[in-house]
This record gives sequence, C-alpha cells and structure tokens, in this order.
Amino acid sequence: MQNNKIFSYVGFAKRALKLKAGTNAIKTLKKDVYLMIACQTASPNALKEAIKLSEKFGCPLFVTSGFTVESLINKENCKLVAILEPELAKAIIKNSGEDLKLFREAINE
Repeated sequence: MQNNKIFSYVGFAKRALKLKAGTNAIKTLKKDVYLMIACQTASPNALKEAIKLSEKFGCPLFVTSGFTVESLINKENCKLVAILEPELAKAIIKNSGEDLKLFREAINE
C-alpha cells in the first residue's frame, strides 16, 4: 500500500515540475533539493555520486526496494531522482516504509 502513495507523491512532484531525473540534471542544481531517491539497481559508482550530491544539498538519500526508479517516473535507465518540493519530500519520507530505505540502512542489509 505504501508503494502506491510513493508513486502518487512522486507523480505530483513530476507534474508540478519539482522533480529532477538523472545525475547530470541534479548536478546542475544549486539548492532546494529536499530528498533524493536512488535505484536499487544503480552501480556502485552511481551510488557514490548520489552520496556526494546528497551531502552537497544536505538532504536524505533513499534507495528503492521492490521497484526501480525507472518504473517510479517512467523514464528509461534513470537511476536517481531529486525532489525539489519540501512538503512532498516530507510526505514521501513519512510513507517510505519497506519500499524506500534510508541509504545507510540499505547498505547494512
């Protein structure tokens, strides 16, 4: 059930143009990143880049579990997205459950 809420909130962010998809697009941002979601299928180098970007923006980094970022935003080969709306980021974090795991917790499993 949580999965549907996450898909809905990310869809809202996409429609409101408050979502950036892909590492290169996220690198161009200067501020206002409130949440980043990396794909469970991302390579170690892609995850290192995601960690650097989350530290740069001071935002939490979550990793998907049970679905891919591709299916989340309907964009082929996408491994990383950034949410640029604070309230949507809070809602996604609140409803993360088993579908999204905080990066540090995901690597310990």
